[in-house]
Amino acid sequence: MVMAKSEFKKVIFDNIHGYITLNRVEARILETPYYQRLRWIRQLGFSFYIFPGATHTRHAHALGVLHVMHKILKSIGKASTDEKLFNPNSRDETTTFHRTMRLAAMLHDIGTFPFSHSIELAYINHWRHAQQLGGKPKYKANHEILGSEIIKNTDFDGGLTRILKEEGIDPDELSKVIAGKSSNLLANQLMHSDVDADRMDYLLRDAHHTGIKLGLYDQDYLIRNLTTHTENGKEVLCVQEDAMNLVDAFLVSRYFWYSQIISDGTGYKFDLIAAKICEYFLENGLSYSFDHLMDSVIKNPNEYFTFNDSYFMAKLHEYLAGRIMHPMIRELSEMLAKRIPPAQIKIAPLTPSLVESEDHREDLVNKATEAVEWLKQELHEIDKEAWIIFDIPRKDVMFTKNLITLKKELKGKVKPLMVRDSVKVLGRDGELKLLVDVSNSLMTILSQYRNFIPRVYLSPKSLELLEKKKVLEELRNRGF
Repeated sequence: MVMAKSEFKKVIFDNIHGYITLNRVEARILETPYYQRLRWIRQLGFSFYIFPGATHTRHAHALGVLHVMHKILKSIGKASTDEKLFNPNSRDETTTFHRTMRLAAMLHDIGTFPFSHSIELAYINHWRHAQQLGGKPKYKANHEILGSEIIKNTDFDGGLTRILKEEGIDPDELSKVIAGKSSNLLANQLMHSDVDADRMDYLLRDAHHTGIKLGLYDQDYLIRNLTTHTENGKEVLCVQEDAMNLVDAFLVSRYFWYSQIISDGTGYKFDLIAAKICEYFLENGLSYSFDHLMDSVIKNPNEYFTFNDSYFMAKLHEYLAGRIMHPMIRELSEMLAKRIPPAQIKIAPLTPSLVESEDHREDLVNKATEAVEWLKQELHEIDKEAWIIFDIPRKDVMFTKNLITLKKELKGKVKPLMVRDSVKVLGRDGELKLLVDVSNSLMTILSQYRNFIPRVYLSPKSLELLEKKKVLEELRNRGF
């Protein structure tokens, strides 16, 4: 920690970006249980079962996003001077905006669940199931809502709200920026868009730690070519035409990364198993409910600190010791603990497919759902104790939304150029266009396609039974 005159700086070394310098409010937040908790949450869930190096954490990722955000703000001319940024007494508009954006980057994952999206999926499914049964959960379960509550409603010693207020940061505005719902379009784009600070960090970081190079891109060149343009009285984040092809490459890298590693990789099998086990814990009151997390746990920093990867694994170990009575959950627990992968059925219509239209997607979903239900019935007739885990995705892996989809969603209420997520290109002639509306951009074509990835898993023993009874052969012939 270095202090000179009225400056406050804390320097951290990151294996992706090098030295990252924090100001006083960031350093104070860093040392809270809320942020230290992120040291104990793996960035990629159970992907380390497949890629041994993928043990990096949300703690490191969030600091990386902060650093990338700082570089972007400097590149587009929205940064304060270092002298003011690291002087706690400087609270002018530019400096406050700069600090707010760095904090949004640092705190965007503060509500992350154990094993990241693996356990969050369990909470989301549990919430949906409760609604289907006519229940009325107090809160919609997801990490954004949990994070927003921590930022806005922990106004006590050691709470983030108290620290932010003391340092001149508006918790409500910060929460809106993180959610991408600020009145400041530029701020929203920096945190939530097809090319934002979050994506810029995790593509490089995940590629480095897994050793898979699909997510690589030239970050410095991309950031150097980001700029702003005033459109309809609002500042809009855009990329200069000279770097348009790099943005194409960035979006292609992200598409391949999600298709190959995140959504269809072997690691996802274990993520779904963990989610199924956690759903059982939630249904039987064996894990914190989301309402309890919101109303009680986050008000106790030390208790919230324990809600990390170790929390889930401790539950798993406890029930592995003999207290799980449910045969399916017991088998899944042993598979997860011993890294025994389930078998996967990849027979049409239960195979990845490129989606070309909403009608096409609806047809794929209907066929996949029908096939799963038929498989469940066939398997149940063979073995009443057998189980199937299936995931028919609600969202597909996509490059970016195409122009037709954007116009359909906006219904004329907002001009496509003012939409938050889509990349805008500033031409050499000063004209602003959507990337998907630039004739020589790959995205004009690729944006028409999405990757629909249904997943069906079962035990290796069940797969053998299905093969022996020629059920899989029949599945191939039925076509659905």
